Amino acid sequence: MTRNHATRFDRTLRMVMWLDAFLSAALAVVCVLVSPILAVVGVPAGVLPAVGITAAVLAMLLAALGAVTAAAFARRLRTGDYLMPVRLKLPLPAAMRPDSR
Repeated sequence: MTRNHATRFDRTLRMVMWLDAFLSAALAVVCVLVSPILAVVGVPAGVLPAVGITAAVLAMLLAALGAVTAAAFARRLRTGDYLMPVRLKLPLPAAMRPDSR
């Protein structure tokens, strides 16, 4: 199987993996930083459900992006392409990046 056959999922994976990384950061900020601040500061009661709803929506979006990533990788594996997408720049430190050649 040539590398060109499975490239139709490369763009999808590049986009979904970056969105997943940014939403993970947003969820971490909401859950780890904002929640304790809201508990200590004593904001109006109407703000607390908004934080909970935001965290739940972000978690659902992360689950959906994970499902899209899994399905795209499964399709690539089914066609015999076992490598990472071409030009994929993972938001990881250099030492943690897999070889994508």
